Amino acid sequence: MMVEDQAAGSVSEAISTVTGGSKPLHRFLRGQPKSIGVVLVMMGIGLFMFGIPMNMERDAPTSAEQFTPFWLGILFLICGVLYILSERNPSKKLITASLALSIISVIGALSAIIDFFRSIAGIYHEYWSHMYENYTQEEEVYASQHYMSIRNMELVFCCHSFIGGVLLVTMTFFARAALRSSQTQAVVVMRNLPSAE
Repeated sequence: MMVEDQAAGSVSEAISTVTGGSKPLHRFLRGQPKSIGVVLVMMGIGLFMFGIPMNMERDAPTSAEQFTPFWLGILFLICGVLYILSERNPSKKLITASLALSIISVIGALSAIIDFFRSIAGIYHEYWSHMYENYTQEEEVYASQHYMSIRNMELVFCCHSFIGGVLLVTMTFFARAALRSSQTQAVVVMRNLPSAE
């Protein structure tokens, strides 16, 4: 009687395996989220910190007047922190949050690039309008150095936005691939058949 109960118990035992890999969210780790997160954090801090002296500038129209370096720096910083956390503990919630914020940050980076180019055009307009005035040679040299240094900072901001946007698009693809593979996972249940004894 006891032998029959044990045989019946072994028949009801089920072994479940997961097809498509046990942890498909680790496909997100192929994109090196920690390294990209550190780069984004540094770029975000740089945008924010260099935006402070640009905000003090009153002679030329800068992107800091619309607070573009500040909000873009904060977006890059938050994305970078999420990427670093998602490599330490890859979970579906963290990767979903990273994906959502990456999409928002890509749109923000595109908008920021437009703002930076608009500021560069305004700086050129201001510079040439001053050049038409009766300046001495020393005043022209000073004006050229002043306006071109502001323009160079706007170009640096523009490069940061472009590089950050490319990194965010790359990580968006890795996050989407990881989330798609976790949705298509299938659990296969196999039952132990009683041995013919």
